[in-house]
Amino acid sequence: MSYINSNSNGWGNQHTNDVANKVDHIADKIQFAVDMVNNAAISLESAQQELNALANAPYPPQSSQLSQLASRIGTSKRQIDDGLAKIKEMARTIDSETDHIQTNNQHRGW
Repeated sequence: MSYINSNSNGWGNQHTNDVANKVDHIADKIQFAVDMVNNAAISLESAQQELNALANAPYPPQSSQLSQLASRIGTSKRQIDDGLAKIKEMARTIDSETDHIQTNNQHRGW
């Protein structure tokens, strides 16, 4: 007996297909959050290079330079924190959706 439903693109039932679409959508959001974290890491690398340049300069850095650098580092940290929080939230959503599939499959099968 085939469980494939023509309306569900081969997943077995419409609910499972809907959940798979949600998971796919969440995966796209996770990629966006990973890109956020990656961009923040690039910004931190830039700040590191700037700090090294300031440390090797023949004159001491001005306080305004250090304040701007500290602000960029703080912004990057917040961006990393936000990206990680989004990834954690989406992982919980995926877990919830897959738990729902597993619970339904115990009763009906695929």
